[in-house]
Amino acid sequence: MKPKLLKISVAPENSFSCRFDSVPFFYNEWHFHPEVELVYIIQGSGTQFIGNDINHFNSDDMVLVGSNLPHLWRSDDDYFVKESTLKAESLVIHFMPDVFGLPFMGLPENKLITDLLNRAKQGIKITGNTKEKVHGFMQTLLVAKGSERLILLLQILNILSLSSDLDPIAANNMEHPHSVKEGERINSVFQYLINNFSKTVSLEEIAAQAHLTPNAFCRFFKARTKKTFSQYLLEMRISHACKLLADTDKSIGNICLECGFNNSSHFNRHFKQLNGCTPLEYRRKQLSKVVY
Repeated sequence: MKPKLLKISVAPENSFSCRFDSVPFFYNEWHFHPEVELVYIIQGSGTQFIGNDINHFNSDDMVLVGSNLPHLWRSDDDYFVKESTLKAESLVIHFMPDVFGLPFMGLPENKLITDLLNRAKQGIKITGNTKEKVHGFMQTLLVAKGSERLILLLQILNILSLSSDLDPIAANNMEHPHSVKEGERINSVFQYLINNFSKTVSLEEIAAQAHLTPNAFCRFFKARTKKTFSQYLLEMRISHACKLLADTDKSIGNICLECGFNNSSHFNRHFKQLNGCTPLEYRRKQLSKVVY
């Protein structure tokens, strides 16, 4: 699979893109682009891959993805069913880091915004009141014209730069592919894992996807993700377990098996290591957040 340097379309009369997407499922190929991306999930759920981080996403999530940071939103399997009527909907803004011009961005008054865009290179999850404020501005920006668009974008960045409702997502030292061939290798690995993480995946099997020997693959994967292959696979499985615990009433035993674990003690131990609580405690916490 070829790495995707995604070309963002911008209308001739505009300097950046702001759009509403309503599609059967989100774009599900590992990709990157020089534009910074601000996305608000109106409707949809699935697994989110940003840099070397794996997590699940749901409606009402908001994320800022920095320039050239690889990412994808993999919608749940229900969205790919042939007769599905589900829709994945989002508000998305794409803009170049120097959209206002380098002299303007270099002004001392804009230091916090410049810092924000640097922090976004590892991805930022936006929560709380900040998310609500920014969502409102994004809706207004969707229909704005002329200079008002630039003013609104600057207001959004100012709000984000002053906020404490921001959480980093990925490691800030992840290496991007240095060549098309390297990009093809890492993309093939990620796509294979997305489709097979619940099964037994041997080192020889995954190394074959990258056309490398097992030893060479281990060095390659660790250099690109800052994680071992076994750790990355484990996090992918636990992330999916979190989603099933929060969104379904499946038993913990069934979730354990569905996520690729052979026994419950192994599952519980790794789940607690990554989340600080047992699967049962996690489910109870998620249920306590439900508002009736």
